Parts: sequence; C-alpha cells; structure tokens
Amino acid sequence: MRYNRAMAKKKKHSLPVVGFIVYFSVVVGIFIVLAQVSQGGGSPRFLITLHPRPTPIPTPIPRIVTPVRVPILMYHYVEIVQDKRDTIRRGLDILPTTIDAEIATLLTHKYTPIFMSDLADYLDGKSSLPEKPIVLTFDDGYRDFYTDAYPILKKYHVKATAYVVPGFLNRPNYMTKDQVKEVAASDLIEIAAHTVHHVNLRGTQPALLTTEINESKNLLEQLIDKPVTDFAYPYGLYNQIVISAVAAAGYRTAVTTKPGDLQTKDTRFELLRLRPGGRVGIAFISWLESIKN
Repeated sequence: MRYNRAMAKKKKHSLPVVGFIVYFSVVVGIFIVLAQVSQGGGSPRFLITLHPRPTPIPTPIPRIVTPVRVPILMYHYVEIVQDKRDTIRRGLDILPTTIDAEIATLLTHKYTPIFMSDLADYLDGKSSLPEKPIVLTFDDGYRDFYTDAYPILKKYHVKATAYVVPGFLNRPNYMTKDQVKEVAASDLIEIAAHTVHHVNLRGTQPALLTTEINESKNLLEQLIDKPVTDFAYPYGLYNQIVISAVAAAGYRTAVTTKPGDLQTKDTRFELLRLRPGGRVGIAFISWLESIKN
C-alpha cells in the first residue's frame, strides 16, 4: 500500500519532467532538420511549413473636409483697352503689367496657385492643399488670355483655370480652337466650361438650360481631349434648378461672382470669388488677407 502511494507520488512529480524532455526533443529535432536543409545535407522525410498570419489591412480613415480659405481671383480682359468709350470692357479689364505685379506679389508672399480641380479634390477628401492656396480664374475665353495673360503665367510658371465659351471660339476677340488646344496642352492651364453661348441660365427654359450646360462640357472635352469638370455661371446668375443641372452634368465645382474666400464642401456649386482690381504690392496683400466672409 505504501509502495503504491510512493510510486504514484513519484509518477506525479515526474510528469512535468517528462513533458519538458519531450518538448525539448521535438524542438531540437526541428532545428536539426532545418540545419540539414539549409546546408544541403540530407533530405528529411517531412518538412514543416509555418504560415504567418496575414497582416490585417487597416481600415482607411475618411479625410475630414473642413471649410477652407481659398481666394479665387476673377479676371476677364487682360489688355490695354483701345476704345475708351467701351466702359464695360474697361470695367472688366486689368492691365498686363498689373496682373504681372499681382502674381509676383503672390509668389513673394508664399501663395501657391492651384487649379479648380485641386480644390475639388480637397472638397472630395482626396488630397490636401498647400499652406496658402489661391486660384487664378479667367472668364469667357477672350483672345487676350492667349496673347497677354498666358505669357505672364508661363513667365512665373503658375497654374490658372480658364472658363471658355466654346460657341464663341474662332470669333473676333475670342481665342481660336487651336489656341485653346495649345494652352490646354500646357501643364499650367486648366480649361473649364462657361455654357455654349454665355446665356443667363436663370432665365432659360429647361431644355435649353440642359443643352447649354451639358454641351459646353462635351464640346470642350472633344476639343482638348481632357476632362472638363469645373463650371462658371454666366453673369453670376443661377438658382437651385441651375445648380442641380450643373451637378447632374458631372461637374465637380461651380463658381459665382459673390465675394468671399471661404469655400466649403456644401457650397461646392456656389464657390465665392474676388475681383482684385488694380491693387498691387502691399495694398494687394493687405486687401486679400482682410477679406470678410
């Protein structure tokens, strides 16, 4: 009886030792097999393959799109108006020397000109913006954009967005189709739409409204062989019906003539713009950085 109890107690204490010896033997055996394989010696009868767990793919965190201050400068004519009686043209005009000085001032103060599509990417949560973004926009597709503004943009190597009216191309005072194709081929100019015939969309019948918005996009895309995703309302006139038609046509942004520089995702089809006028130097920067929204 005592003998049986002693033997049971001895077996009980020897079990951990036996387990350790078995475990150690297995581990040593695995290392011996692996060493033989790595040194070319012997061919084991079996091979243990360890499959690591796949690294889990992290769930992307949506980029938070916050309202952002991006001045969108609005230009029309860039020339020396010859007919002093043309008050409308003079009111929309800026001298080439003035816009040259404005761009130089912006660069000196660390502003970075971007495309409207860059702003759209930010509003879509696809990318970030530089520290001091700004957009230079030119409306209507006048000939002087090619002859006067474009050389200045190339001089400073800055981006700009040109809102073109395709139904007016090849007319006197407007760019030719070849000129639009040339500037669009540059990495500095983004072509955007401004309806086919520069009509007041707010007072247009639904069928014509859709044609003017959709066809301006289609005609320009066929001409330059690039996507056209930004829009400008002629005369700055629009309503909710017009906004819906612009969104349905596949545009990503639309600009108004309302003053301000605070751009938001919710107002991507009512983006604000600024008329810089003839301001240059410190006066230009002081005005730009004191805009009230």
